[in-house]
Amino acid sequence: MKKIVNAQFDETWYTHTLDNGLNLIFWHKPDFVSTAVVFATPYGALDYRQIDKEGNHLDFPSGIAHFLEHKLFESDEGDVMDDFSRMGANVNAFTSYNETCYYFTTSHGDLKEPLNLLIDFVQDLRITEESVEKEKGIINQELKMYLQMPDSRLIFETFKALYHKHPLNRDIGGDEKSVNATTRQLLEDCYKLNYHPSRMTLIVAGPQKPQTLLEWIEENQKAKSFEPVKDVGRYLEEEPETVVSSHTVIPMDVAVRKVSVAYKFAPLKTSAKERVRQEWAIRCLLESHFSSLNPDYQNWLDNEIINDYFGYEIDLGKDYAMMMFYNETEDAAAFTQFIEEQLKVLKSRAVDYQQLQLLKRRYFGEAMRTFNNMEDIAVAMIRNQFNGVSFFDTLEMIDQLDQQQVQEAFGALRFDQRSVVEISPAEDQTQA
Repeated sequence: MKKIVNAQFDETWYTHTLDNGLNLIFWHKPDFVSTAVVFATPYGALDYRQIDKEGNHLDFPSGIAHFLEHKLFESDEGDVMDDFSRMGANVNAFTSYNETCYYFTTSHGDLKEPLNLLIDFVQDLRITEESVEKEKGIINQELKMYLQMPDSRLIFETFKALYHKHPLNRDIGGDEKSVNATTRQLLEDCYKLNYHPSRMTLIVAGPQKPQTLLEWIEENQKAKSFEPVKDVGRYLEEEPETVVSSHTVIPMDVAVRKVSVAYKFAPLKTSAKERVRQEWAIRCLLESHFSSLNPDYQNWLDNEIINDYFGYEIDLGKDYAMMMFYNETEDAAAFTQFIEEQLKVLKSRAVDYQQLQLLKRRYFGEAMRTFNNMEDIAVAMIRNQFNGVSFFDTLEMIDQLDQQQVQEAFGALRFDQRSVVEISPAEDQTQA
């Protein structure tokens, strides 16, 4: 077991890989009472199409990662959530674009029992044809509910407007067609490929002694056998440079129009660390401009150019890159023009030195608060692990950012591929 100490933040964690390939990370917090455990696979919604080293395609219906998350909570002995509750632990799971995570938190002294339960139910898929068919109705109802939520609909429609081929153009849960096409056999095949121990990481953040945790997990894993697994990765079709739609209007039952102005960039062909560094550089510049740090920001609010709903996202993924601004406004054209004008301003000016230092201190403060929340630590560690960049690597990169790096990162972006999406009051369409 490898011990890692970060002297700057006085944090210690341990890493170890079992003989079956399971990756373990123990973040030792001896002075804390609570514990968070995350068991995760880097198989998310974007991975439904895969390819092995021989070039063989392994295609599954979109949304299958989310479907698997639902089915793994099944147990022949009853409700897994009730079992965790009996042990004094709160359990949950989520599927994102890039990973599926199963986790629990507890302040109870006995961790071994819920730890074994988490590992066991994730490593034991038990499904029937009947249960799969029943789940389809539940998931389809869930998808319909999300489509009726204006905020989530705005994000989904924005991705659809940007991407032709990239799986970002699909909802995390898929759609009714893909859900109905999911079978027991497909779920089992997908599970075997992507839930093998060698693909997964288990993180424990809490006061327990790392050696004790290791012994518990080794004992659990030695009682199990796993078949060899194929080495697979995400399969992507070549994505055109252009957006799908420059302007999309979706009528919904909303009182105020919601608008997104989004830009599609070519993916960065750099290392994971460099990609993360550039994303943070751009984030700093955007935050310095589109926040109260900018003296003009209050004027924008006072003149109703933006409102409290306004925000932005920057995401430089390993195989995609995009930026999105969103707002509630009755004049989508005026908001779009405003964003275009501000991007030109950002292209022409350097980030203020004092503002950059302030932002760096703010981000460090947020990181320090993360250290006091076991669940936040565990989830952050998982995401950094799968992204190929450690938690402290990220903090170091933020600390070393300078004005030139910020400007170079933003200056490299091309804003010629833009899509505007409106969630429009339904009566507007009727009147039209």
